[in-house]
Amino acid sequence: MRTLPASRLPSLVAVAAFAMAPLASPSATKTATFQVLATMVSDCTIMSAPNIDFGTLGVMTANTDTSSTLVIACTPGTPYSVALDAGTGTGSTITDRRMASAGGNALKYQLFRDSMRTQNWGNTVGTDTVGGTGNGGNIAHVIFARVPEQPAPAPGAYASTVTVTVNY
Repeated sequence: MRTLPASRLPSLVAVAAFAMAPLASPSATKTATFQVLATMVSDCTIMSAPNIDFGTLGVMTANTDTSSTLVIACTPGTPYSVALDAGTGTGSTITDRRMASAGGNALKYQLFRDSMRTQNWGNTVGTDTVGGTGNGGNIAHVIFARVPEQPAPAPGAYASTVTVTVNY
């Protein structure tokens, strides 16, 4: 076995100590920043537009009333109006809507903005629509519906599709 001279022993001890020492942490760091951006615009959406169902009807000797709730959501501060068209029944107008059967018969109905059923709900902004200002949440608007007294049409299923439009 070979022995090392005593003069080299301190150097080897220093090298061994250095090799076993933990690596030094960096002496400096760098940082940066970035932005997270979004632009909100005036916006509205129709959250729900449930069907209006008058149920089973027979002889029409009195008005049949029901209602449905339309839910709109608009960004805060956004003015809006909600319009309803005349529907798809042949001959329908805003004041005299009609549901149609497969046989071509018609059943009159009306849609109103008020519970007394005196203000038609139509599609002329500022005249017969319902409006408001968005608050960022859901806003409910009740559609008051009526099948007025009328001569009973032939038995069958009657339907009309009404389009809701939100103007903002």
